[in-house]
Amino acid sequence: MKKTTRHFPLLLLLALLTLGSACTQSADKKARAPEPAPTLPLSMTEIETGKWVITDQTKTPLYEVFIYDNGPDYPSEGLIRIVKNGKIGYADAQTYALVIAPQYDCAFPFENGKAKVSKRCQTIKDGEHSIWESDAWEYVDRQGR
Repeated sequence: MKKTTRHFPLLLLLALLTLGSACTQSADKKARAPEPAPTLPLSMTEIETGKWVITDQTKTPLYEVFIYDNGPDYPSEGLIRIVKNGKIGYADAQTYALVIAPQYDCAFPFENGKAKVSKRCQTIKDGEHSIWESDAWEYVDRQGR
């Protein structure tokens, strides 16, 4: 009887380790999210008219890239401005995936986590340059709030 008692703590420890391992494996399987479906790669391309567009794998244009300083918009905080139907939105600067749908008449680059935007804005020509004027400026975050 002493031999059984002597090995009991060792057997108990072994049982707990085995049980813990089984629980960990089960929890890991449940915790893992399913792999997202692969998306078609997007790319930025200059077209014949001199405009820059974001296209899908079949070269179908999805939206135009906002033109700044005679070229495609510069990335700011990982985002570039894009244009569709005359409205400005934001796309990821590396993947070109849409982040904020085009809905603004005027939209500045992101700075310190926010962008200055307006849905009621006018573009005023000033020689070779343009300025935006609005009495309804707002600030949005990366989620468009």
